[in-house]
Amino acid sequence: MASFEIDRQTIKDLDLFNEDGVSVYSLFNNLKTIGGKSKLKEMMETPSFDLAILTSRRDSFKFFHGKELALIVDKRDVDFIEHYLAYNYDVLKVNPLDAVIKGLAYKLNPNKNYYTIKQGIADTRKVLKQLFALYNNLLDEKDTPLAISALVETLGDLLNKKSIQKLLLSNKAPGYLETSYYDNVLRKTELAALKDVLKAIYELDVYICVAKAVNDHRFCFPEYEVADLPLVDIRGLHHPCIKNAVRNDVLIEQEKNVWFLTGANMAGKSTCLKSLSLAIYLAHVGFPVPATAMQTTLFKGLITTINLSDNINSGYSHYYSEVKRLKKVAEKIISQDNLFVVFDELFRGTNVKDAYDASLATITALSKIKSSVFLISTHIVEIATEIKLHKNIVFKYFDSQIDDNKPVFDFKLKDGVSSETLGYFIFKNEGILQILAQATDEKD
Repeated sequence: MASFEIDRQTIKDLDLFNEDGVSVYSLFNNLKTIGGKSKLKEMMETPSFDLAILTSRRDSFKFFHGKELALIVDKRDVDFIEHYLAYNYDVLKVNPLDAVIKGLAYKLNPNKNYYTIKQGIADTRKVLKQLFALYNNLLDEKDTPLAISALVETLGDLLNKKSIQKLLLSNKAPGYLETSYYDNVLRKTELAALKDVLKAIYELDVYICVAKAVNDHRFCFPEYEVADLPLVDIRGLHHPCIKNAVRNDVLIEQEKNVWFLTGANMAGKSTCLKSLSLAIYLAHVGFPVPATAMQTTLFKGLITTINLSDNINSGYSHYYSEVKRLKKVAEKIISQDNLFVVFDELFRGTNVKDAYDASLATITALSKIKSSVFLISTHIVEIATEIKLHKNIVFKYFDSQIDDNKPVFDFKLKDGVSSETLGYFIFKNEGILQILAQATDEKD
């Protein structure tokens, strides 16, 4: 099956894995295990438009939401178990003579190999005991999703083995012979099963932590609509990385599949486009989304152009980078229908006349494509009069006002076209002209 269309520019625009600041990944990353962190990143890097995959993952998160089920393990213990299972030293032999020889040798002359085995057994017993409590609680749950039931079965396959039960019921440090026996069980007989349990631990870690993030960040679980025509209906959309972010409602339908978004600088255009794009992306990895409620059809890809920079290495100006980006998107539209496409400040890198002509031509061409959704923000509000006859274009804007000689924004999405131009006011308000005049006077 074809994969969900996304590229590095979009991932960068949405700050999914930003290492230099707050990222979307960090909102969910309260994990107890290193393997869980890797599993979380793997899930977030694999968007899909397969309804079965997305509902399975979403329902697994939803299952743990509001429950007191907890994964109580120490990540250092789990990490050492990984090290122990992969340790490059022969598995101890299960016979009394060999066991005593190995044990006495360690007692007389402690070495790293025997220590690693003893510590690995101790940490494995500790973690499996902790896991057994969660396993029993999960057995008591009703209406368990299939994905969670499969994990429970994986846990049970190992935890109910006689050899593992013997290890769990033991309350004292194993002797020489027991050490050889348990090492043989864990690193040989049940090695594959124990590795499967570790994978289950990492997956459970992700499900539990992501479910907790729903309340921590005021998220909701997306509902998926099965339809050929695009539909996005979101209530209370907000950006999760902005404290006390203003919430907005969004409705995108097939007969209104092109947005023309205007508003002054700092009024909220870019934040809105990022928030909406992020909600679309998270819904397509089966994760909770930053909203009060969300219904959406499935898209086959998400392409954004929000923080496009100059490509100095290739000798591209900002405008030429924009043109190349638009060409790439156009080629994607030909090869893949049903895309969710976002352009923030289209053609900002050129003069007003060229930006007007190029923006008008682009929006007019996109309005004729009904199989995808297009969201376009711009400062060139004059285009609105030229495109108002296109019935599938909806006009949205963010308002701004001057109060006490300061710009004021309510960050509420409204129907219509912005008439505010605050750029020059903000420029004047910073006193730049006075500073420049003072510099001129001093030189005179």
